[in-house]
Amino acid sequence: MHTIPRRQALRQLGLITAGLAAACTPLRVLVSAYPQAFDDDGGLMDRVLRAFVTAVIPGAPADDPDLVRAHTDPAYPFAQYAGFFAADLSRRAARRFDGRAFERLALPERTAVIAEGLAADATTRKLYNGAVVLAQIAFYAGIYDPKKGCPAIGFEGGNHWHPLSDITHPDPERFLSQARTADGNYV
Repeated sequence: MHTIPRRQALRQLGLITAGLAAACTPLRVLVSAYPQAFDDDGGLMDRVLRAFVTAVIPGAPADDPDLVRAHTDPAYPFAQYAGFFAADLSRRAARRFDGRAFERLALPERTAVIAEGLAADATTRKLYNGAVVLAQIAFYAGIYDPKKGCPAIGFEGGNHWHPLSDITHPDPERFLSQARTADGNYV
């Protein structure tokens, strides 16, 4: 019978635990296993998230001040994962495209990185899908400026007056059934 010294067993268990934490997305999220720069440098996270949103929403203006606001807004649950998400995009881009930064990739390359995240493990897929949906809701619904609307889809925003003729059908009687009596009583 071969016994393993305690120190070697602890070292092996530590390596196994570290390997699991590095490989398992839920654990990486739980222990915030991503570079601190994404939490400390707001500009870095902003650049990565802007590159992400402009990849998932064609024609979105990169200079819109509210473009990525929903991803970091503490009113939404995604904000606590924004740093991890930006770091994951950057990590995938660097691994796939020879160390290049995600925000410096061309659109087809950014799309490939996002597609890889959308096809990853279940937790990563949920994170990426949530980020895509949040970006679309914030952009198309104009949640931060309801009066501005979204010109990309012809949504002019709220509180615009239109004459009744513009918002109703010109011949509604065409779609209504004929009454049996003039006063509405059958007998």
